[in-house]
Amino acid sequence: MDSKLRNLKQRVFLFIAIFIISSSLLINLLTTPNELWVFYIVGPVLYALLCINHTILSKAHAGSKIIFQVLALSAMLIVIDVTAGATRWSVHYVIPFLVIVATLIVTIIILRKPMKWREYLGYMMTMIVLGFMPVLLFLSTLSYVLWPSAITALYALLTFIGMVLFANKTMKNEIVRRFHF
Repeated sequence: MDSKLRNLKQRVFLFIAIFIISSSLLINLLTTPNELWVFYIVGPVLYALLCINHTILSKAHAGSKIIFQVLALSAMLIVIDVTAGATRWSVHYVIPFLVIVATLIVTIIILRKPMKWREYLGYMMTMIVLGFMPVLLFLSTLSYVLWPSAITALYALLTFIGMVLFANKTMKNEIVRRFHF
């Protein structure tokens, strides 16, 4: 797809998102101004816009798209969670398992295309770091359910150990170079 057509499509989707959000906001304020249900619409619409523009229409690297999806989906879920009464289901359960799934996807890509491991190493390291973020959320008391955070951190640690143990010499040298061991 050429860049002019892609740019046009991105602007069309941006206009559609602005139309949906502004219409919803107006309807919300005119009908039930004491209940801001518009945020149930804003989060998913912004996520859809970002998903279309960055994941579908973009020429970005697959690893970048996966990380972006984790971050954007996490943000959208937090917005919905807060709007719904802030029971923290998003940070307790969904985001930790979302990180596990994304790490698994990057791992599968690396295993299926071993010649491209160098391209994905930075993305894998980012996913491993993200794997420890739920523990930080727990330690900061933003999350008070430990087991999903602990499972995510353990999975990230085991993924890193597996990378070091099963990597070929070139990949081990690259890991050592990046982490300055």
